[in-house]
Amino acid sequence: MTGRAAPAAPSRPRHAFRLAAAALAALPVGFAVGALVGARLLAPAEPVPGVQGAAALAIAGCGAFGAAALALFAGGAAMALHPRAARVFTFVLGGASFAVMVYATRHFVVDRMAQSRAFDAAYAQVPSFAFSLETGNAGRRPFSALAYEGHAYRAMRPGGWHCEGDGRRRDHLALFEALRQLDPAESEACPQRVAWRRGNAPETSACVAADAPLLAVADAMVEATARRAVCRRSLADVMGS
Repeated sequence: MTGRAAPAAPSRPRHAFRLAAAALAALPVGFAVGALVGARLLAPAEPVPGVQGAAALAIAGCGAFGAAALALFAGGAAMALHPRAARVFTFVLGGASFAVMVYATRHFVVDRMAQSRAFDAAYAQVPSFAFSLETGNAGRRPFSALAYEGHAYRAMRPGGWHCEGDGRRRDHLALFEALRQLDPAESEACPQRVAWRRGNAPETSACVAADAPLLAVADAMVEATARRAVCRRSLADVMGS
């Protein structure tokens, strides 16, 4: 008498597929939860130069940790559940992940559009202005002297390089905002001085501290546009080097 054959055990590829499907379905949800927790704990209350970038990296790290943790949990749960229950579990996770991605994409697009409109409005209100900045340090990087007018700049760079380039729209707005923060009061000890004019107003001068926003913005503009700038050295600079 022959008995009924026992049902075959699930193949290894099916186990691997169930594990991978559950883990992939959990990734977006885990990243969103981790990033949300990280933002609540690590985001600075007020914008601070140099801190926001580090906080953004830390928040992204929290999101990656959350994605990995939930993916491991989802994969283990899918392996422990009955195959039918595992399919339902994976389907629910996938639906939640799809909703998270739709929300994140929509939020990103709306936020970028709002930022673009706000930037265009602020940029349109910037009057014509020009300035020249002398640092008094020939070896200073990325420049020792800078003249800016109408998005174009001329910079004296280390090694006797005379460079001409064009700033970007965001550089133009940032430079104007930085100039507005300067105090035109005179100072006896003034190693770095800027002179600027705004529209048809008379020229104004002021001292620039080493940690002034104007220097940071100007440095960022020169470094970001260095590859597109046209640089040359005079014969005297070449013979002296």
